[in-house]
Amino acid sequence: MNKNDRAKLKFIMAFHDGAEKRLSFLLQLYKDEHVDEALTLCLSYIDSFAQWLFWPCGKSGEDFVNASIDFGGDTTIGLIHPLQAVREFRRMKNIWNDIAVKIEEIFPGPDFELLTKDQFIQKISNHLPSKFISMVTSELWRTTIASIAYFYFRNPSIHGFGGELNMSFSKTTYQGKQVLELNFDRLYNIAINLHSELRRRAETTIQWFGNDDIIHA
Repeated sequence: MNKNDRAKLKFIMAFHDGAEKRLSFLLQLYKDEHVDEALTLCLSYIDSFAQWLFWPCGKSGEDFVNASIDFGGDTTIGLIHPLQAVREFRRMKNIWNDIAVKIEEIFPGPDFELLTKDQFIQKISNHLPSKFISMVTSELWRTTIASIAYFYFRNPSIHGFGGELNMSFSKTTYQGKQVLELNFDRLYNIAINLHSELRRRAETTIQWFGNDDIIHA
């Protein structure tokens, strides 16, 4: 590594050291019972990290969800909740309403089992035309536990001065076990892991977030 690269890497690592301090401060906020503030900042950090990890995609919701799934270190955050699929596809309206109705018939509830993406597609394939399967596959990010974090935590927290602080899944299981509550602890761990991936990319490439073009965009 030449002198210029060493100086550049030192500067980049100083940024990431600062980011770690900001992340650590969230724990203090949470311990001091500033839960709303801790969670809102946590979600905004996940948002920023996700945009850097998936640059230049620029799709806020999809980036948030995919980053949480790919780099968040949470084994169930990427699983599909059939009820979330129904709710999101119904909200999209038009032909998506028909798809939502059919999915609700396939998964009537009130008890639900989380599914992998392959399991979900396999279960709906016998009930929906192939053109609908293709549409659903392209929007699967909306159906995950990570998307619940985006739509019910991130959006209202950032745009509406407060959202969910936690969400339990009392009627939902995965492989026969109760699904963990979605809360600050889970989201904080995701934020930590996303930043760790960004830091790894920077250290490996000696570029900002793994690609200097990001800071010039």
